[in-house]
Amino acid sequence: MPTEVLVMCKQCGRPQRAGAGRCAACGGELPEAPLPSGRVSSSDRFLSAELPGGRVLVGEGNRLSFHPGGSATPFLLELPSLRRLSLVHRLRYEALALTVGALVVLPFVPQVVRVLLGLLALVGVALALSGRRYTLVLESTGEVETRWDLGTVRRGSSVEQRLRSAWLTLADVVRSRGVEVREDGGSPPA
Repeated sequence: MPTEVLVMCKQCGRPQRAGAGRCAACGGELPEAPLPSGRVSSSDRFLSAELPGGRVLVGEGNRLSFHPGGSATPFLLELPSLRRLSLVHRLRYEALALTVGALVVLPFVPQVVRVLLGLLALVGVALALSGRRYTLVLESTGEVETRWDLGTVRRGSSVEQRLRSAWLTLADVVRSRGVEVREDGGSPPA
């Protein structure tokens, strides 16, 4: 039976498996420890991305982990079980709720308020067009589909560039392992 080495998280004090890189409970960086042969070390890390909303995406050895931020439990995926990886991005449709709400009440208000509601509708359209919501879709053995919400970012921002860079790195790594990679439901990444 292989020996399991545990380390204590510096942030929350919980014991964790050595070589995991980040605490499964709080996402904090774990201290280094000597590992038994055959275990993942920090030198096997191929991806570490800080994403919007405190989300963290980490790839180490044969494992991909996603910490959705806050006190949420991290998600883990063993890469050998991955069959398909997709990045889906779409407009911020939620922002269109402003537009719809303004247009619904427009006929029932005085003329002065109509101008304000018209401006509010335009703001909703501008917000919807200025940002994108990114989701990582992972299909593993047995056609189990998992969706990781990577967050909403402003188009062309440095945060979007960082997210896209992380995606390209991840896509290259999993493609080299024979995994089918798609972006936006059909086209391969650039």
